[in-house]
Amino acid sequence: IWTTREEVEQHFRAYLRNPSEQVLIVAGPKGTGKSTAALHAVRNVRGTAYVVLTGEDELSKQLLVAVGMPLIGRHTEISLSPLARMCEAAARLGRRWFGNETWLPTLLVEINQNVQPAYIKDAVATLKYLAHDARACRAILVLSDGNAVLGLDPDPARRNHLWMGDFSETEARARMDAAEVLVGEDELRKRVIGVTTQPAGLSSLCAALSAAPPKSSELIVRAFVEAKRAEAENRVIDLLACDDSKTNKERGLHFRHLL
Repeated sequence: IWTTREEVEQHFRAYLRNPSEQVLIVAGPKGTGKSTAALHAVRNVRGTAYVVLTGEDELSKQLLVAVGMPLIGRHTEISLSPLARMCEAAARLGRRWFGNETWLPTLLVEINQNVQPAYIKDAVATLKYLAHDARACRAILVLSDGNAVLGLDPDPARRNHLWMGDFSETEARARMDAAEVLVGEDELRKRVIGVTTQPAGLSSLCAALSAAPPKSSELIVRAFVEAKRAEAENRVIDLLACDDSKTNKERGLHFRHLL
């Protein structure tokens, strides 16, 4: 179930409707709906290719192999130029079909959790080359790991960032409305919103409430709130434990992992 997120949708619309030579990088904590938002944004965009990078191979090699052009050696402009030419050919064809002189194919790449930093950097370099240097496509990169963006080199000329966090209170209520749960039970809704507005958490709660008898709503909400409070307390304890690390490096790595 899609919940309208006006600021997020405006950002995607501005990127997809206007000529751009930047890579749109979508980042944020796990469970905030980044992949859902990106897929929703391109659902009606003609000429979109969707690729999931699992860490088994570099994006540059994965794309070239997919079109029958194995990557020889490491990522270079020369090795990627055949892919850029294919995107340019698709753009010329699409402009004639759609009657739009600025039309470009769109490449949406999602990077799964726990992908090595080297693969993430390769994906960013590949997309920056295709979108900015070759101007052959639009490129959207979804980082499933919220910390992955910290390892990227600053490059404002070729990157456009969209940070996604939790729902606002209005969006959280809209999500429950869409699922038709806790209708008319404002006190229970306040208790839920008081502990989380994370999209993934609310979706799980809505699924549980939808599958249960209406009379059990209060019990389900109580268990959900208690679980979230316990989770928050454990995270605070873990954060405080960072001070027990022996070195500044250990403390920093521990703190970053917890974030």
